[in-house]
Amino acid sequence: MAVGQNELMSHFSYLAIGREAVFKTYNTCSSILPFQSANLKTTQENKILEQVERSRTYSKRISMMKKIEGEIEGYVFLKNTAFMYLLQNAFGGTITSATATGDTAGGLAFEHTLEVGDFKQATSSLCMNVRKGDSAAALIFQYSGVRVNEFALVAEMEEALRYTASIMAVNSTVGGTDLATVLGDEDCDPISFVNGRLSIETSQAAITTTSFWHVQSINLGVNNSLKADAASGRIGSNVLDVLPAGIASFPFTVTMRFDTLTAYNAMLNETKLAGQFEFLGATMPGSTLRSSILLDMPALYISDAGDPQVSGPDEILTAELTLHVLRDCATSTGYAMRAKVRNLTASY
Repeated sequence: MAVGQNELMSHFSYLAIGREAVFKTYNTCSSILPFQSANLKTTQENKILEQVERSRTYSKRISMMKKIEGEIEGYVFLKNTAFMYLLQNAFGGTITSATATGDTAGGLAFEHTLEVGDFKQATSSLCMNVRKGDSAAALIFQYSGVRVNEFALVAEMEEALRYTASIMAVNSTVGGTDLATVLGDEDCDPISFVNGRLSIETSQAAITTTSFWHVQSINLGVNNSLKADAASGRIGSNVLDVLPAGIASFPFTVTMRFDTLTAYNAMLNETKLAGQFEFLGATMPGSTLRSSILLDMPALYISDAGDPQVSGPDEILTAELTLHVLRDCATSTGYAMRAKVRNLTASY
């Protein structure tokens, strides 16, 4: 068969995720992840040896480190196990599950609390099985030692809640098992922009679900600053030995109408604030509660209040806010960000 003679259609592809019990050791990928795009890519970089060769051209090269990275984008489905695996890994810490507070007796809802950590928990890495194309001629890529470098939740007007995940992996292989017949489909309900809120007050105690800022877009996430340079490798191998996390940061930007000086004054006065970002799904079967994702941030500071430019005679003035999410030092157990997800899964 000639190279490029046939075609593979993207709509037959899938992306399945599993968790590794041992870092860099591929495990079963049992949960399918719905996604909009996935551009996972393996590159084998090389270096041309620049030396005098009695010629105007070079003739020698060596291979360098193998690099596997890419981005995944999709809608947030709180019932989807693969999404929860991705979210937990993005936080790099533990996930604790308990019966959801407020449910009726015998209710089936559970709440899962995700903490920011340093990837030292029992399942510190993911693995992925990705089919690119249809079942007859598809190429199966397997990725091991996968960690989420950057993760963001994106909320916009007239959109469902979306996620973006930038990942890195230690190794990849081609020719794995096609899992299409065993993965099945998970029951997934999208989360509408109508059911979201961003509440910002002077303290966590002052936050209520009925008091919120009127915003038009939110981009909120975590950046793990994974270390994938030469210091994470070793002589004798072209794949990484380790993939540690650096200092975590929490990019947070908001677009809103400019109608008060509340944010502007909070920036100038260096006011410590607290925030809560929540999106609700449908009421869960066997429960009185709705599925939900909630992010708590007990120590917020506005670094740019987005003082708007007046660029024309017929426009609504908008402000582009940038906020810093810091660890709350008020108590010894303070944190910068904590996520809580409610669904019908007992544990992960």
